[in-house]
Amino acid sequence: MTRTPQQQDKAPEQGSALETGALNAANLRQRVLSKPTLIAAVLGAALLGFALWRIFDFEWTEVWDNVKGIHPGKYLLALGLYYLSFWFRGLRWRLMARTANIGGSDGKNVSGTLTLSGIILMGWFANSVAFMRLGDAYRGWALSRESGSDFPSCLGTVLAERVQDMAAVLILVLVAAILITVEGNSKVPGWVVFAAFLLVAVPIIGLLVMRLAGERLSRRLPDRIETAYVNFQRGTLDSFSGRAIPLQLALGIVGWLLEIARFYFVAAAMGIEISFGIVMFAALANAMLTTIPTPGGFGFVEGGLTGLLILFGLSDSDSISLVAIDRTISWLSVVLFGGILFAVWHAVKVKKPRNTTSIRVD
Repeated sequence: MTRTPQQQDKAPEQGSALETGALNAANLRQRVLSKPTLIAAVLGAALLGFALWRIFDFEWTEVWDNVKGIHPGKYLLALGLYYLSFWFRGLRWRLMARTANIGGSDGKNVSGTLTLSGIILMGWFANSVAFMRLGDAYRGWALSRESGSDFPSCLGTVLAERVQDMAAVLILVLVAAILITVEGNSKVPGWVVFAAFLLVAVPIIGLLVMRLAGERLSRRLPDRIETAYVNFQRGTLDSFSGRAIPLQLALGIVGWLLEIARFYFVAAAMGIEISFGIVMFAALANAMLTTIPTPGGFGFVEGGLTGLLILFGLSDSDSISLVAIDRTISWLSVVLFGGILFAVWHAVKVKKPRNTTSIRVD
C-alpha cells in the first residue's frame, strides 16, 4: 500500500489540538476540568464513598495503624521496581515502532528507550488526570513529533502495544489462577478469568477485522479519513513481526512482573501476609480496572480491588489500607512525577523544531 508524499506526514500540523502538539499545560487543564472528566471523577468518588459507608466493614484505627507501621525501605523498593517497569515498556515500544518503520526505514529516527519510557509516563499521567484515556493519543502525538512520522501510524503502534499488554495480562492471570488453586487458600471467581479473556478477545478480533477487511473499509471512507485510517492500520499491523513477537511479549511480561513485585513489597512493607498467587491476581486486576474511563480508574480501582482482596480472605481493614498505600505509587506518584516530566518536557523540548523527516511507506 503506497502513500503519496502529500499523504505522508500532514499531522501533527493539521487536525485536532492533540495532533498539532497543542496538548500543553493550558489545554490539559481544560480537559481535566471538562464536564466529562468531572462527572467521571464524581461518579468514582460516589462509588468509593458508598462502598466505604455501606459495604466494607472496617475500623479506621486499624487502617491507620497499618499505614503508620509501614517499612520505608520496602515501600521505596516497591516504588523503584514500579518505575523500572517503564524502561522495559519503553524498550518494547521502541522495538515495535522500529518494526513498523516509524521514523524511516528500520525506524532509524525512533528515539531511545529512555525517551520513550518518559513519553509512556507522561501518557499515563494524562490518563490519570483526564477522561477517556487521553494519554494513549498523547503518546501517539509525542512519538510522531520525535520521529517525524505521521500521527495515525504512531497511534497504531500504541494500539499494538496495548494488544500485547492484554495478551501478557491474560497469560499471567492464568498463572495466578493456577497458583491460587494450588495454594488452596481460595478459589478464583470464574467471571474474573472470563473478563480477562474478554479484554484480550476484543482487541484481537479488532486486529483480525483490520487485517481481513481493512482495505475494503478504507475505500468506503472520505479521502482525508481514508489516509488517516490507512496510516493507522499500517502502524498497528506492521508493529507485529513473527520474529519480534516473542521478545516483545517477553518484555511486556517482565514489565507486568515488576508491577506484581510492586504490590508484593507494598504488602510486605505493611506486614500484611498474602500469598503470591493472590498478589499476582490483585496487581493484574488493578491494571484491568484502570481501563474504566474515570481519571486513573478512580473509585473503581479502589473499590473493586478492595472487594477482590476481601473475597480472597483478607480483612476489610487490611484490604483498604493495602490498596490505599499501593495507589500512592500506581496513581498518585504517576500524577506527581509524570506531571513534573510533562511540564518540563513541554517547557523545554517541545519548543525546539520538530523532526520533519518525510516518510514513504510501501
